[in-house]
This record gives sequence, structure tokens and C-alpha cells, in this order.
Amino acid sequence: MYRLLIVDDEAIIANGIKASMNWKCVFVTSVSIAHNARQAKEKFMEQPFDIMICDIEMPQGSGLELFEWVKAHYPHTECIFITCHADFAYAKKALQLGSFEYLLKPVPHDELELVMTKLIKKIREEREAAGRETERFWQDVLNQAIPSRLDSMMEVIDKKRLPYVRSMEFIPVVISISHWDKSLSVRDEQLMEYALRNALEEIVVRGTFNAQIVRINSEYLMVVFVRDKVFSLEEEGYFWKEVISRCNTFIGGCNQYLGCHLVCYFGKQVPAHEMRKMVEELMTFVKNQVNIVDRVICYDANLRGEGQIPLTPLHIWSELIKQGNMRQVINESHQFLDSWKQIDNLGVRGLQRFYQNFLQMMLYTLQQHGLRADEIFSDHLAPAKVLAATRSVKDLQDWVKGMLEAAIVHMQKLDSNESVIEKIKRYIALNLDQELSRQYIADYVGLSPDYIVKLFKKETGLSVSDYILTERIKLAKELLARTDTTVSNVALAVGFCNFSYFSTIFKKEVAMTPQEYRRAEQPGMKLCK
Repeated sequence: MYRLLIVDDEAIIANGIKASMNWKCVFVTSVSIAHNARQAKEKFMEQPFDIMICDIEMPQGSGLELFEWVKAHYPHTECIFITCHADFAYAKKALQLGSFEYLLKPVPHDELELVMTKLIKKIREEREAAGRETERFWQDVLNQAIPSRLDSMMEVIDKKRLPYVRSMEFIPVVISISHWDKSLSVRDEQLMEYALRNALEEIVVRGTFNAQIVRINSEYLMVVFVRDKVFSLEEEGYFWKEVISRCNTFIGGCNQYLGCHLVCYFGKQVPAHEMRKMVEELMTFVKNQVNIVDRVICYDANLRGEGQIPLTPLHIWSELIKQGNMRQVINESHQFLDSWKQIDNLGVRGLQRFYQNFLQMMLYTLQQHGLRADEIFSDHLAPAKVLAATRSVKDLQDWVKGMLEAAIVHMQKLDSNESVIEKIKRYIALNLDQELSRQYIADYVGLSPDYIVKLFKKETGLSVSDYILTERIKLAKELLARTDTTVSNVALAVGFCNFSYFSTIFKKEVAMTPQEYRRAEQPGMKLCK
């Protein structure tokens, strides 16, 4: 869609041109009128135009002078000149300035429609071709295929005839896709990326500023805005106000119609040869943000510091899990992480620390509870899920909830299938390197110490302490026979802090010392205490 400005000091002619045809048929969606060069410049500053139909002879500045100003500030604007006089000097100057056509008043309706159709086709084809070349140029800059030296970059720009000059500076805006409201297939992702790019083109870029959309990857787009040093403070103020407003509109539209949540990060204005460094610095900042969504952020070095994170009550959650209050832990952890959404500049490192500490707490607590974490969390510890868990607070909340719910399901399944004796044996097997008192075992199965001692003796013919010793010696024999770890470490691995005591007990049970047993099982093994 294209925007048109009609400039003529005679209102009847300007209005007549506006009313002479159905502009939507040639994809012109906005038609504005100015009656002199000053008004035209003000219109451009409010809203740049794709096409200008301009009278040459006007009392407050000629159309030729106006077009010279337009070409300097808005080089992509095309122009059709109209005049009452077939003056060769006018026609020559218009062609020198690069106007598309030179028409005599009054302009017949069918002639204007034909000229506009040809011009729109030219604009579309040129912009599509130039856009592809320009996008590849910036991708090559970011990938260091083009050296970040001004002379090298200008050489490529001149060779490819890109719409840049040496004096121009650039503002990179990285659009980071935070998440989608629903899961997408690979095909859906491709379609939505296409829709996202079209929305960015329509709302932010097209017909407004000299800018280029650049695809970085499936998670990031970039808009490169061109700024010329000759712009006035007034024009600069308008640019920032307008482009930020358009980015906010773009974000709102993506939320509502595409189910996409994103952030627009504005970098600093820099010359061409500093763009790669600026984008790298901006991307480092972007990738460390996990708590910013659906906002426009202007990058500043002062934003680098990480927000203050409250201490995590992991010891309380651990105790609640031991008591079987897993649902309470789910609710409390969700509420706790919800509070993180209000922390300004929350970084990835904060989420990673929480992830590591929470995982460590879960593994230790469940082991104390007699559960094997590798059986419960195999899906949740897959590399892809581990990586996704620390992308945002919401992703971390989902991962924590999934971990806790998996533990609930496993515990309920064990409770329904295992007998008390099986639970005791499993708890002992998982905690042979720990202190195994009757009270600890009783707390785990939820029965009194005296009752479990009697029940275990009745069902197995062994006392609990004899069974624990048998299992420890069995594990010690396996470690001695199949590994080269020191005998001291074997003793620790099966719950004996005192090496001499372990050796004494082992000899009593096996009729040989640990060293003699290893020598018998591994004849070539060099003995280590």
C-alpha cells in the first residue's frame, strides 16, 4: 500500500486530481494535499510519502526546488510533475532530478491512471529487488562477510547500488520474539514469521521512513533505520516519537491478531562501520533479558546491571515435599516466581541459578524420600527442555510445575503398588551411603519405628540392621570387584566413615579383608588403601 501527496497552489486542481480516480485500484490508500512547498515539507515530516504529484510553478517556491529537498531527505519518494506550460527547460530539469513523468494540465483521467499504474509497478519491483539486496548486505555485515570498515562497506554499497551514502548513520532495532500464545508446528512457524514480517512492513516501515527489515534467525528480526546528519532537531524529535509509537502499535497488533509476544529493542545511532559492533552489543543485552515482553526498550549501558532477586525458600519447599505437601509447593513456587515478573532487568543468570538450586533440592529431597530422580525426570531433563526452562519466568514456572507434578504421579504410583517392606528396601537401597536409623526409615514409610522393626523381621526373617549390613557388604563387594576406586572410598560409599571398622566388618562377613577380596576378583589389580 502506498501514500500519495498532491502539491498544487490551486485548490480546485489539487482537489480535482484527488477526486479524479479510485486510488485504491492502484493500491494508494492515503491521499493528502498541500498548497505550497512549506505545507508539503510539513506533510512529509508528519508522514513521508511514496509518491508526490507536484505542480512546478508555485508562488512560494517551485516544485523543482521542493523535489530537490524531498530527494535529499526522502530518497525513495517518486515524483510526477504537472504544469500548464510545455517548457523544455522545466522538462529537462525534472528529468535530471529523476522524476518519473512530466504531464501537462489538465491531466486526463485515463492518462493519470496509466502513469500511476506504471509507477506503482516500478516502485514495487524496485523496492522488492533493492530490499533483497539490502537485506543480504546487512546479513553479510553481521556475519562479518563484509569487513566493518567504512571504505570496504561503501565499495559494496556502490557496487550493489544500495540507497546509502557515506554521511548516513543507522539505528538498529532488534525485534525479539518472546513466545506465541499456542504451540506451532514448523510449517505454522514459517507462516507466522511471514505474517509477522508483513505486519512489520505495513505498520512500521512502509511509507514512513527509510528503513530495511533484516532476518537474523527464526527468533529475531531487525529493522535498520537510516538517519542523515542533515536532519534538524525538530525532525529528529518527530522520528523518535513516531517510530516508537508505530512499534507499540505493531506490538499490540501482533498480540491481538497473531498471538505473538515480542520486544522491540532500539540500539544507538551509529555510522555504517560501527553497526556490527552495535548490534552485537544490543544482542548480548537482548539475550540476557527474560522479564521484558510487549514493550519498546531503548538500549542504554545503564540497563546492564541485573535486578535484585529475593532469596528462594528452598529449605521450606524441601520440608513440604518430605511431608507430602507437593501441591502446596506447586502453588508457592508459582507465586514466588510470579513476583519475579516485577523485577526490572531480570537476567538469564538469575533464572539459571534458580534452576540449578531447585534441581539440586529436588534430587536430594526425593533421594531422601527413597525415589530415583532419573526415573522420574528423564523427560524434564532433556537438553531442549533444560534450555527452554530459563528463557523466561513463565517457561521456568512451567518447568517447575512439570517437575513437581511428575514427582506427584510417581509417588502416587509407588504408594498404590508397593508394600511397606518394598518401600523400606527401596529407601535403604537409595541411601546406603547415609545414616540409616530406624527413625529415618519410619518417617519415610509413615509408621512407628517399633512397628516397622517387627513387620520387617516377620516378613523377611532379618532385622532391619542385619538387612542394611547385608546390602552394604553386597555393594562393597561389587565396587571392589568392578572398580579401581580406593578401599577408603568404597567404605564411604557404603556408609562407613571409619576405614578400620569397615575392614573389620567386611572380613567378618566375607572371611577375607577388602584387599584380599579385590585381589581374588581382580588378580592384576594394584592394591590401594
